[in-house]
Amino acid sequence: MADIRKTAEQTRDYRERFEFRLTVGDNIICQRYFRINNFNPVSLRSFDLPETIRACADMIDKDLKEKTQVYLELYSPKVFQNREEMDEYFSNEENRKKMMLGEGIVIKGDERNYFWSGEKGPAVAEFKFDDGEFSNELSDEDIVEYKFSFYDNGWNMDEHREVCSVVWDGIYPKFVRNQIDLSNKKYRYDDDDTSRLSWEQYLLYKMCEGKSDLVWRIIKEICFTCSSQDDKWYTLMEPIKKVAKKEEK
Repeated sequence: MADIRKTAEQTRDYRERFEFRLTVGDNIICQRYFRINNFNPVSLRSFDLPETIRACADMIDKDLKEKTQVYLELYSPKVFQNREEMDEYFSNEENRKKMMLGEGIVIKGDERNYFWSGEKGPAVAEFKFDDGEFSNELSDEDIVEYKFSFYDNGWNMDEHREVCSVVWDGIYPKFVRNQIDLSNKKYRYDDDDTSRLSWEQYLLYKMCEGKSDLVWRIIKEICFTCSSQDDKWYTLMEPIKKVAKKEEK
């Protein structure tokens, strides 16, 4: 019985040697352990690996930008500097035709939010959907640091060494960065009847619609780069020259 329990604990605590992390601010958003078959240690001293990690970071950045675009198309309200500007805009019949029923409207400095009610024009919304994200100017708090890192934890998992990483400043809406799912599976919806979804569920579904699993693509890219058995395939960094210390007399 003791042997069975020990085996179960070993299985639960087991980790693969290699790891990648996506960190937003100080929070780990996505972390995966994986193996690299036919791993070539030379790859860790190559320029090819940092290029691959940079490509993976670009892949994540592109995914979040595309989700931001969908989010803004479906959710962002029409923003006006003041009431007079709004009234002037909607006095034009062509502008009124551009508005969709239920589309949000925000007036800067006005605590109330509005929605387009059709023939009656702007109507006061019963709930506040803008917490300042659309009506306020961007501040330093809106710029968040994103970091994508690749680790080699060694065969005994004691080294835990960051091999390389990419850091960039992302300006994505709070809704997008709070719902990051690199697998794009969490909010998948296979039923054709989207009327059953809440507005938030529908928004998440549209943001992930047609997107592939980035976790698998990232692991695949790293494994490909680190598994060539031909050392000449790699562009190596120049080795660090160590200068021996002179013996004191």
